[in-house]
Amino acid sequence: MSRDPRYQKLLNSKRWKMIRADYLRQHPLCERCRREGIAAGVLPDGYITSAVDVHHKTPVERGRTQQEMEWLAYNMGGDNLEALCIPCHIKTHQEMRSHTKEKVKENKARARRRFMEANDPNYDTDNERPQGQDVDSHEDGQRGLPSSAEHDEG
Repeated sequence: MSRDPRYQKLLNSKRWKMIRADYLRQHPLCERCRREGIAAGVLPDGYITSAVDVHHKTPVERGRTQQEMEWLAYNMGGDNLEALCIPCHIKTHQEMRSHTKEKVKENKARARRRFMEANDPNYDTDNERPQGQDVDSHEDGQRGLPSSAEHDEG
């Protein structure tokens, strides 16, 4: 689960819990098992796979604003939810690679970028630093702060 407090608030809301319960009532069997050709949610070993999780096909965290996150979380488009059994939900997230170190790092970078865009009007999204805050290039190829001689001029 995401650590984003906005996401957690949405999924702990009464509205989401009602939507989730209604969706599971309407889709009592795992949709992925059915889609993959296992008739009526029956696995080869004879067990019926009941859906116990409601998965967001497009992650709620992809919403840039609170309104976009609500749209995704509350399935306002009508096709963002999927009822899954636990094994299929795990498999789905593994395929999305949503919990790998790389994805976690990308998610943190995206959150940092969105925070800066929302809070710093001078933020340069191309270079990920405030505009006008360029790092000097030096003749020796090193990048960094100006040399001490340049500081003494002022």
